[in-house]
Amino acid sequence: MPHFFVNATLILIGILGLFIISLMLGSYRSNIFVNFYLAIAFIICSIRNMVIGFFEITDINIISYSKYISPIYLIVFPALYLYFKSLLKDYKRVHKKDLIHLIYPALHLVLSFFQAFFPILDNPFFQKLRFISLILFILFYSTLSFRTLYKGLWKSGARKFIEKRHYQLIKNWTLFLFIITSLLFLRVLYAISFEKLSNDLFEAKSFSFMVIVPWLLIYGKILINPQILSGFPKLKKRKSKIQNQDIFNEHVWIFNFAHVSNIEDKKLGRKIRKRVLPLISDIENFVTKEHPFRNSRFSFSDFSKAIRVPTSHLNYIFKYHAVVTFVEYREYCRIKDSLALIDDDGLNSLSLKELSLKVGFNSYKAYYSAFKKQTGISPKDYFLKQNKASVRSLSLDF
Repeated sequence: MPHFFVNATLILIGILGLFIISLMLGSYRSNIFVNFYLAIAFIICSIRNMVIGFFEITDINIISYSKYISPIYLIVFPALYLYFKSLLKDYKRVHKKDLIHLIYPALHLVLSFFQAFFPILDNPFFQKLRFISLILFILFYSTLSFRTLYKGLWKSGARKFIEKRHYQLIKNWTLFLFIITSLLFLRVLYAISFEKLSNDLFEAKSFSFMVIVPWLLIYGKILINPQILSGFPKLKKRKSKIQNQDIFNEHVWIFNFAHVSNIEDKKLGRKIRKRVLPLISDIENFVTKEHPFRNSRFSFSDFSKAIRVPTSHLNYIFKYHAVVTFVEYREYCRIKDSLALIDDDGLNSLSLKELSLKVGFNSYKAYYSAFKKQTGISPKDYFLKQNKASVRSLSLDF
């Protein structure tokens, strides 16, 4: 019975995996969390789990030449590395140069096929060489994935290729996925080591029950995070709900409705739920047209009075529908304002110091620090590049 239960669970996990990846692919274009490489990894693992479970229950060999196709699971290791890489650099296309990562799995596939016709390839020397290469292959891609994520995302001060709205969720997701897949990789290493001692094929099928909990954790994580499952809501769909909307700053606002645990906030959320998007619209329009933050003393309460919104409502908006605090938003708007002034005037009538005071900073030092933090370059460097017409647009980062 335990044997039947384990294999039945493997089948169910495989079906669940295919179901989840189909849901994620349904929002492929708008969902930054899914791409070709993740789909390949999930599909291979899901089908493999189903095959192992089904044929263990029925005691039927998948096909007499199953050993010839078993190395296909090796594609998962480079696929996960390429997934992490493409996730950080925010691209979905499959690059031709990425095909180099499939060479080793392809060689293993060919070797498995020819072993049936050339017994010399099945001798202990080749098997030992194959075993060592498998270990090195798995460790290589595990290390490569870690280096990519650590340098590009996890390391303090790492350059962020993604806006802050996505950053924290992507960081948590990649950290979680890397840890869980590392446990799955350790299971594979343990399985092929056991198969080596038992003189079995290197199919990594031994101890398959150990994959059940990790895969349930992965699928659970996806299902309880709608942003991972379906992606962030499309901005255009949200825009269409508001008439005469001038601009939505997608780097700042969160348009989906967040989970609220505070009781008072829940009550307030129910009260203003239908007004969230119009309120964000009012905030953006007011800032764009009136430039209130050019007043260095313009406070949260001043802002609340200016747009005629209760402070409790405004606080709710910044708490649950923005990736920044009011102070950070004010700073962001001032830098955005200064960029527009530099682009329009080219500093013909203002020095950088005068510009910093005009947009609301109390000193050039504070302006310089905020400008460098959000754009990655100094105000002077931006002006020089803009003067050479090499800067057309610049994405601000918090």
